[in-house]
Amino acid sequence: MTPTEPYTDKSRDGSQPPISLVIPGRPEYVGLCRLVAGVVGVRESLDEETVADLKLAVTEACTCYLWGPDGSPPSQDDADTVQPPRSLRVDFNVMPGAWEIVISDPDRQHHMSCHPGCDPSSESGLGLTIIKALVDTMEQTDTEAEGCVLRLVKRLG
Repeated sequence: MTPTEPYTDKSRDGSQPPISLVIPGRPEYVGLCRLVAGVVGVRESLDEETVADLKLAVTEACTCYLWGPDGSPPSQDDADTVQPPRSLRVDFNVMPGAWEIVISDPDRQHHMSCHPGCDPSSESGLGLTIIKALVDTMEQTDTEAEGCVLRLVKRLG
C-alpha cells in the first residue's frame, strides 16, 4: 500500500488477510472458534444455511483435532494416546468464491496420524463424515516439521 492509496481490508485480488485465532487446547474453547466463524460469515453476507454449515464444520474439525481422529477424548495419563496440543490455531481465509479454514498447533508439536476409526462407515468417524459433507475439500497432513494440520475449503456460490 502506498501513502496515496486508501486503506481497505481487501488486497488487490479481492481476498482479505486471514483472521487468526489462537485458543487454549481445551474443548471448552471450541465455541469461541464457532462464534468467530459465524461472525465472519455474517460479515461476508453469507446466507444463514452456509453460515450454519461453516460453524458446524469448524466445531467438528476443532473437536476432532483436540480429541483425536478415533473420537477418543484427550488423555493426560496414557503415553500411548494422542495428547492434545497446548494451544490451537484456527485461520479463516476468506477468498473470492471460497473459504479456507486451517486448524493447526502453533507450537507444531501435535501429531495425529490418520486412524482407521476415521472410516466414514465407522461410528467413531462421524465427526469427519460431517466435515466432509459440509465442505468441498478436507485435507489432513502430519509432518515432523509442521505437526498436524487440518485444511478445509468451502467453495461459495
